[in-house]
Amino acid sequence: MYWIWQFVVSHRNATSLIITVLLSLAMMSAKKQDQQNIVKTLKLTIFSPAQLLVGSIYQINNIFAENKQLREQVVLTELENAVLREKLSEIFSTDEDLMEISPAYEIIPADIVAREPSFFYRTAIINAGANHGVKNSMPVISGGGVVGKVIAVLPLTSQIQMIYGPEEHISIEHQRTGTVGILEAKVDGTLFANVRSIAEVKIDDTLSTTGLGGVYPKGLKVGTIERIENSQNGDIFKRIYIKSAVDFERLRKVFVVKSEPQWEAIKKEIVVLEGGAN
Repeated sequence: MYWIWQFVVSHRNATSLIITVLLSLAMMSAKKQDQQNIVKTLKLTIFSPAQLLVGSIYQINNIFAENKQLREQVVLTELENAVLREKLSEIFSTDEDLMEISPAYEIIPADIVAREPSFFYRTAIINAGANHGVKNSMPVISGGGVVGKVIAVLPLTSQIQMIYGPEEHISIEHQRTGTVGILEAKVDGTLFANVRSIAEVKIDDTLSTTGLGGVYPKGLKVGTIERIENSQNGDIFKRIYIKSAVDFERLRKVFVVKSEPQWEAIKKEIVVLEGGAN
């Protein structure tokens, strides 16, 4: 029996041809009932597994496509919620104001293709650049949480800086009380902020962007409070330590928010005014 198997493996093309010819002859000479039996046998032994394989591949492709759409939808929903929170915090004069709320930003999906060559990376490269509409200082998010911002742009790629870089400072606020602080980071990447000692903050409370500073839109989730270091000796501030809303170790896909940095617009106006003064 072994030599038969070895012959079949060594002469696959010839074996396939012989089997096909024999099956064709059998189908031609067999009765109608026998032909149906042969077809059923072939479907169960050869064609059915092949169909299952092709169907499985098709389903997997559909799952990947649906996952991508769902990720984009989640980010868009988070952005819409941020806009809604900002709008609802204002005093509406009429009900028509509520009807005018609409998504304020577009997003650009991107993959992280390279990271800073160190154990504790603070920058990364994404596969979206100026040709995709990316501009310098645009915020970057993932799953509704703030990742960082764009710091350099090329035609097809961009460099982003994470929020836990020591040089990064973001204006944040406590969602429940409105207490404002500045998000900072230690050398080891620990996120913290100093808030007023009388501020009513608790563990697991959520913090989000204030919209101040001109880079990050208001209402984007930054993280939650994981530890509070109370003030001592009459200090007017206490320190809160923050757990980021983003798992940076597993971060692979991000979204660039197409929001024009406000300070860029202001800078253009200053240039125009200076030109008019001269």
